Amino acid sequence: MNRVDTQRNFDPRVEDPQALSRLSRRGFLGGMLGGMAAGAAVLSFGSKAFALTTPAATTSGKGAAPDDERYWEFVASQFLLRKGIAYMNTGTRGPSPRTVHMAQLDALHEVNADYFGFTKTGCNKAFVDALRQKLATFIGAKPTEIAFTSNTTEGMIYGTLGVDLKPGDEIAFTNHDHPSGGNPILLRAAREGLQVRVIDLADRKFHPPKSSDDIVKVFDAALGPKTKLLSFCHVNYTDGCVMPVKEICALARAKGVMTLVDGAQPPGMMQVDVHDLGCDMYAGPCHKWLLASMYTGFFYVREDRLEQVWPTMYVGAVNGKTMYGQPPPPTMAAACVGAAKYEYHGSIDYPAKFAVNAALDFHNQLTPTAIEARDRYLARRLLHGLREIDGVEVYTADDPQLSCGLVAFTVKAIPTVQLVETLWARHGIYLRNVTHEEIGWDVNRASMHIMVTAKQTDTLLGAIAEIAKKGIG
Repeated sequence: MNRVDTQRNFDPRVEDPQALSRLSRRGFLGGMLGGMAAGAAVLSFGSKAFALTTPAATTSGKGAAPDDERYWEFVASQFLLRKGIAYMNTGTRGPSPRTVHMAQLDALHEVNADYFGFTKTGCNKAFVDALRQKLATFIGAKPTEIAFTSNTTEGMIYGTLGVDLKPGDEIAFTNHDHPSGGNPILLRAAREGLQVRVIDLADRKFHPPKSSDDIVKVFDAALGPKTKLLSFCHVNYTDGCVMPVKEICALARAKGVMTLVDGAQPPGMMQVDVHDLGCDMYAGPCHKWLLASMYTGFFYVREDRLEQVWPTMYVGAVNGKTMYGQPPPPTMAAACVGAAKYEYHGSIDYPAKFAVNAALDFHNQLTPTAIEARDRYLARRLLHGLREIDGVEVYTADDPQLSCGLVAFTVKAIPTVQLVETLWARHGIYLRNVTHEEIGWDVNRASMHIMVTAKQTDTLLGAIAEIAKKGIG
């Protein structure tokens, strides 16, 4: 079998199918309890919660040191990855750790065994409200500013289509944005007679930039009197550049431009505070660095912008009336308060919400501070090693203000696709290429997250050094 099993949040190319048959609550909990030292925490597990014994380092609230290999190798062992796989593509999809995987399966079982009982006592309003609060706290928002979505793209579409614009108004985005951010803009522009401005980041001087000021200046020059909406990435998926979001949003606000930030990479990789960033809208996933199941994400709209962003996929009351001209029933009215209106459009995936809940618990248990420090440690280890190899060019900044867990590079004379295939075939290293020939962009990209060990990072460096010296025979 070589296809991704999205129903079980499982990729058999890199995850061990035999591990599923060995998993049970009793076996899993026994392994966790037997392998960890003292310190208690609670992880959600389906509709239940279990006390787990955790490493003492997490009890301080700061988490383990980023170079504590014994600790982080234990964390890496909590993933269902096949033996011998070095998974370095979290920027596309993050495999779930056991607790998250089992929480999803447990909820799936319960919803099929007793749908009515499960929706009354399991995935009920109290659970969803608590989950919304937990996610809001995680990203620095108010719960009324958060809507659950299927992915980042869904939020980007809401933000792009939901703002009132008139013919001749301009939307700006960059040519290093993801197509899921750029293409909805082009579609709306074509349909409504809007103008589009593409902010050009193709110049090699931006990869990496010398300073954040160089980026801010380009945005400043691009935003004109007709620009009404600016869409851009928090972290460019192409090169791992952490954009100066706070400065760009302040600049846009001063010019009367609304901001929509594509947050496909940061949540779970680096700490996010959307209030501090000052953006009007922010779309993010839960299935990448946050490690929840597929088809999970969120859309943030700042409180004072909620009435200015229409819900474009919506079946609730309109102007206070239902399709029968009556006030909405209490359940509908309560479900459409604040940003929740953006998710009111039919049936929901109950197990996915439990996966998000467990993923947030997993991150909070390890602490977001410790996870970010670990990701940065691994990325720096890789960056510095790559810079020592002749024939390797690196496109990611050393400056911690401009980079975090993504590392972009090329090996001279080695096609990026061929490098991906060779690393996989010879070393079991799973990374990707990011190729946009239209703007002269073609690199390899490694995602350095907590399922990656220092040993695996060094293996990658050794493999790159060998390929750079000898080529691919």
